[in-house]
Order: sequence, then C-alpha cells, then structure tokens
Amino acid sequence: MEEPIKSFSSQSETIDCAVCKQTITLLDPSKSEYVVCGSCFSYLHIIANNYSRLNRQLVKPEQKPVLKIGSTATFHNVNFKLIAYLEKKEAGSDYCWREYILTSKDRGYITLSEFDGHWNLIGGKDFLIDYEEPTVQAPSVYYKNIEYRLFNKYTPIVTAMVGEVDWDVVNEKIKAQEYIAPPFMVVAETSANYRNKDYYIGEYLEPKAIADAFGIDEIILTERIGIGANQPSIAYDRFKSALQITAIAIVLVLIIHLLIGLVKPEKELLNNDFLISHDERQDVNDYKSFITPSFTIDDESSNVAFEIATTVDNNWLETTIVLVNEKDNRTWEVSKSIEYYHGYEGGEGWSEGSTRESLLLSDIPKGTYHLNVYPSSGDINSNNLYIKATANVTMWRNTLITILLLCLYPAVCWYMMRNFEKRRWDNSDYSPFVNED
Repeated sequence: MEEPIKSFSSQSETIDCAVCKQTITLLDPSKSEYVVCGSCFSYLHIIANNYSRLNRQLVKPEQKPVLKIGSTATFHNVNFKLIAYLEKKEAGSDYCWREYILTSKDRGYITLSEFDGHWNLIGGKDFLIDYEEPTVQAPSVYYKNIEYRLFNKYTPIVTAMVGEVDWDVVNEKIKAQEYIAPPFMVVAETSANYRNKDYYIGEYLEPKAIADAFGIDEIILTERIGIGANQPSIAYDRFKSALQITAIAIVLVLIIHLLIGLVKPEKELLNNDFLISHDERQDVNDYKSFITPSFTIDDESSNVAFEIATTVDNNWLETTIVLVNEKDNRTWEVSKSIEYYHGYEGGEGWSEGSTRESLLLSDIPKGTYHLNVYPSSGDINSNNLYIKATANVTMWRNTLITILLLCLYPAVCWYMMRNFEKRRWDNSDYSPFVNED
C-alpha cells in the first residue's frame, strides 16, 4: 500500500522589501534565505525575521512564468510547491532558458527547466531514492552502467528571478556539463574553484506531463521548437519495433523455405552428356536436333532448373530447349548461349564468359516429359552438350529477395532515426556526426 502524499502547510511569513518597503510573502519561510521582491525586483538576503538586505538589483523577467509561483504539483508520488522562477543565459552566447524551483517536505528540491518548449525534471540525490554517483570516463559519464555522452558545456548566468530559494543562486559561480542518454540527462555542476562537483539527473517530460502535474491547460505552455537535447526519439522506438518484427518475419521466411524443401525435395530428372554433330544440310552454324529420354514430374506444380555445359574454346554455342508434355503436347521453350573466350594481351592473360550456364522454368505441372534440343555453334568441331534437369530446386534467390524487401522498412526507420539524431546533435559542439559532413 502506498503512503499518502504529504501536503504543504498553509502557514507563511512576510518580510518587508529593504528597497521599496513592499510586503513580501514567503512560501517556505523555514528554509528561504534569498527572495526577490515582486514589485522592484530587488534580490534580497533574508537576515532575520522581517528583515532583509539588498544583495543585488535584478530586472523584470522577460517572460511571464507559465507555472504560477506557489502552485503545487506531484512528480514520482512526491508533492512539491513551486517557490521560484529563474531566467538564465549561457555566458558568451544568446542561449537562454527558464527554470522553476520546487521544494518538497522531505525529498529536497527539483528543478523544471524549459528551453524552446522542451521540459526536463532535474533532481539530485535527495530526490532520487536509487541515486548512484556517476563515474567519469571522458568524454562521457556512466550512470547505472549506461553511457551518457557529452552534449554541452556552459557557464550559466541568472538574468532575472522571482520567488525565493535557500542558497545564493544569483551570485553562485558554476560551470555546467550536460551528458545525454535520451530520455535522461546527467548534469554536472562544478564550482568556480573546482573544489566541489555535484551531479543531477534529468528526465525529459512531455508538455502534457507538466500540464497534468499542475492541473493546467497544455495550450498555455510554450510551443516546442526543434529537438530537445534528451528528447526521446520516436524514430528510434519505431526502428527497434521494426527490427524486432523484421527479425521474426525473416525467421518465419527461412522456416517456410526449409519446410517447402522437406515437403518437395529436389529430384533429378535428367543428367546426360549428349553427342552432337553438325547438320551439313542446314546453315553452317546449325547442328542436328535431338530428343532426350523421357522423365516424370510427380508434384502438381514444380520448377525445373537446367544446367548446360559444353567444351567451346574461343567460340560460342547456343541451344534452344523445348520441354514437351507427352500427354497433351504442351511446350515450354527456353534458349541460352554459352560463350567462352580467352587469350593474352599486354603480357597478361584474360578470359571472358563460361563453358557452363543455367536456365529455369517455373510452374510446370505434373506429367511425363522429354526435351527437344536445337543446338547451334560457331565451331563445327563441337561434339558434346551436357544437360542436367532438376525439379523443385531450392530457390534461394526468391528467399533472399523476400528478406531484402523485409529489410527495407527497418532501413527507412534507421535512416529516419539517424536523421533525428543528427538534427539533435546539430545543437551540440560535440556531435559524433561532425566528421561525416
């Protein structure tokens, strides 16, 4: 049984602004040490009850917070209160983003960061029950044995703020590094003197998750632009699914192929070396036709593969083979030319063609057959023609074509996934794709 979520007390305290004397209500008086006046935007250090001192003068935030200060939300079964809104920028650049600081009763702080409509929930070891210290293996870090790749290095600067915090967030000097393994992120913050280093774990949240947590309309949230640093890739999920489905389909195709081979095994129909002779009554290239012995095809439908060979040397032989059904005289005709040439040129040997070729007939019905063979050759001394006929030959080509077609969709998904990742890393100085451009 889950424990009830702890709620916040309605108690609050007030202090007066040291600059404009406006009364400021503190949302977390027991913890807060710094607060910004909502009237003059003075950054105040809370010294004692109802007494503050000006620390720094800030400016009015450029954007109105889309999440209301003082509102509550629940993340991972922990109730939080939003106590501060910060606008930050990256030193030396125009990149800016927004952060919302939320506090809990006993699980510390979390930050909701928003950049171009992309949201991250970022928490440290106080928030994460199963937190483990990341290990550095430059240029990456490993968290729970998963590699997080370096995506960005920057120095954050607070440009505006409203609300309150318990540390000097405006004046702190840190350097940050972001490492990603979507949808998660490891944020490493190092103090300016490099003495302290803290790690935080970020999780990408869809705008709907933010809206649901705060009970607001999703439409008021900033519209997403581009691809977030650790935004999950739908293309990656699609590629994984396509890969799994395709792998199963390929296994099924291979099983079916093997089963067909068991049900309809190969059968040798003819295997003879025939003597051929020149027909002096016909054209100089014509040879006497001949008829092979009969053979039987037992299956209702079969393919028949022919292998033909001869001893041509620097010449050619062409033959027409007619398969004849002896019951109804139906015929199937195929022709093939055998050419083989070789010699020497420039001190090197060369050859072209072959003395062996193959042919295929498909969907041959059951019955008794013979072959009518009509050879011709450019060499009147050719005297043999080898013919081998086999039924139900294993059609690996068709199986391979089927497998290749099955692989097309995963290939397209892979390309889309890769394109998504390339666009993601276009926003980083540490892109693994930089050498491909």
